[in-house]
Amino acid sequence: MRIIADLAAARLILPDAAYCVSNLVRTLRDRTRRSHEVVLSIPDNKPYDPRPFPKGLWRVTGLDWQREKGFDSGTYGPVKIRTDAWQHVNVWELDADGDYLRETEKQVQDLGYWLHYSASVTTLGCIRFARPEDAIGAAEAVAEALKHEGVELEVV
Repeated sequence: MRIIADLAAARLILPDAAYCVSNLVRTLRDRTRRSHEVVLSIPDNKPYDPRPFPKGLWRVTGLDWQREKGFDSGTYGPVKIRTDAWQHVNVWELDADGDYLRETEKQVQDLGYWLHYSASVTTLGCIRFARPEDAIGAAEAVAEALKHEGVELEVV
């Protein structure tokens, strides 16, 4: 199954349904992130300024349900749809207080781009469902498809 995340249209399109999504990222660049809210890359734990979900063709690698994993439902909603999406991000130097100081030319790979609901309207790069019920509906369709075939996510 292929699902399409059209970020400009704010839609996640599945074969039998469509959901409202967003990809508003808390960043230093647009002043929605404060300098002391340092974000670390996955897996290298290097400070970077979050970027939007990378465009391209990715695989959905699984589902994490809040009821089973016990993660923070305010941050991730009822379910996380995991992907293999990644991108290179620039590492930032930190000042003596541990705040962002300046961006460097050094790059690292960043993983951990998911689809989920959040009580916040912004994310650290993940695609956010507008409603928790939408996340559940999409996840149920993905779960069924994962039983029989792979699931591709095309981000445009």
